[in-house]
Amino acid sequence: MKKLRFILLMLLIFSMVLPLTACPDPGPGGDDDWGNSGGGGKGKTLTIICYEGGFGTLWLNDMAKAFETAYDCKVVVKHSYINGELIALLNDNSINDDIVMALGTMDAAQNRGLLVDLSDVYNATPEGENEAIKDKMVQAVYEKLLTEDGKIYQMNWANSISSLVLNKTVLDRIFPEGYKVPNTTDELIAFADAIKAKGVYPFSISTSISYWDYAHWTWWAQYDGYQKYTDYYYGIYHTPDGQRVKDTEGKVLENQGRLEAVKVAEKLLKKENGYLHKYADSMTWQESQIAFVGQGYAGQDMTECAMMVNGDWLQNEVQSYLIQKNQELVMIKMPIISSIVNTLENKNMTDAELSAVIDAIDAGETSYPGVSQKDFDRLVEARRMVYSATFDHCIGVPAKAKNKELAKEFLKFMASDMGQAIYAKHLNGLSMAYGYEPTGTMNSFVQSRYDIVENMIPICLDFSSPLVHRQGHTAYTTGSGSGLEGNLYSGKSAEWIINDTKTTLLASWEEIMKAFEEK
Repeated sequence: MKKLRFILLMLLIFSMVLPLTACPDPGPGGDDDWGNSGGGGKGKTLTIICYEGGFGTLWLNDMAKAFETAYDCKVVVKHSYINGELIALLNDNSINDDIVMALGTMDAAQNRGLLVDLSDVYNATPEGENEAIKDKMVQAVYEKLLTEDGKIYQMNWANSISSLVLNKTVLDRIFPEGYKVPNTTDELIAFADAIKAKGVYPFSISTSISYWDYAHWTWWAQYDGYQKYTDYYYGIYHTPDGQRVKDTEGKVLENQGRLEAVKVAEKLLKKENGYLHKYADSMTWQESQIAFVGQGYAGQDMTECAMMVNGDWLQNEVQSYLIQKNQELVMIKMPIISSIVNTLENKNMTDAELSAVIDAIDAGETSYPGVSQKDFDRLVEARRMVYSATFDHCIGVPAKAKNKELAKEFLKFMASDMGQAIYAKHLNGLSMAYGYEPTGTMNSFVQSRYDIVENMIPICLDFSSPLVHRQGHTAYTTGSGSGLEGNLYSGKSAEWIINDTKTTLLASWEEIMKAFEEK
């Protein structure tokens, strides 16, 4: 019976995966059926509620079907379409589902003891595999989720990154002689100028959504370095002599990287500079994506767009439009902020020299003539930085869930190669953070995404920080309430944004410091 159940499960998964050319092979399983022998979920109903965002939930529906076969149980998948709704329900302890897949942070619920410890899930080895989930997954993600007591309460339903996306179809047309992908922000600005001269919008953007924060955070981290960037979220200030001290006066708000990053964004996002789509302040975020893939804007403007800051969910969200009008999209590493040279030993390095060093880094070189090893290593770190939205896509099992153990078994299945094969099938080869590498042919967009992910240093808005989940802080917090795009587009300067952020946060700094102490 065990053997039969396993065979049936494999046939089901194979039927789910087979139709796609980019689909991964689920691979062989073990000698026994999946998980609890004899169907440990018989007679039980597992309820899962998931935010319906850029990755959709078709993958979850198929995964639920496979799990039902393996466990002889029923899985009900529910949907939420309101950003933040599931987090609010968790925090109120009023959610009645067994598994919650939300967009946002569960740290507040975690800190209040409202989530089940999932350490045994991470310690488990999926059927037919030879590594525990915690060992086969992306270690940077695992380490980030570990709490001070060595436990872990959350998982992730996406291993997502955000960076600069190019419409290669458009760029190949307007630059038939070829073009150089920008390595630095100065090169990015020059590239935007060249694109504009061809009668094409350099960037598609909607000021109604803060996708450009992904660029801003990355440039900030590049300039300040990983340690200083992450320390910011924990109120740790770096003195001029390099000492790390607990901030009591809001000195972290003066980190130079924050200002330098917004300066670059100001040049690119200010309306009068002409780098953005004409209807940037009219388009919804969906319309800006449609315009980016060659469909124009509402029949009013069919001008093509060359670049967009977005995430690896983009392809899934515009798939129907790409079928109508095929466009080749590629994701590239975020150009390194040019002013990073101010942090190097050689502060006289030109931007052309900086770009040449980056080319060497991309080619796998471990040094560069005339560049100190300290400077080279500093630039290697910066080049590896990629904004990760993985921690935005959180999974938790509520402490009051009725089927905790069955929920854990589902999460083990989700993190298995079998489960991830189903996920990859629906998302053109994208995978979660659990060590699965799809086989088969991938399109340019997905392949470029995997090239970036390799050996990356994940940069994120640190949801575990009291600045974030208790103070509502993002990249900055202005009194106006308008996002980065809106403020810069309307003509606000980088200095104004940073100063207004400082004023706003200092007004409640005592409360913020108290939150740090509680954390």
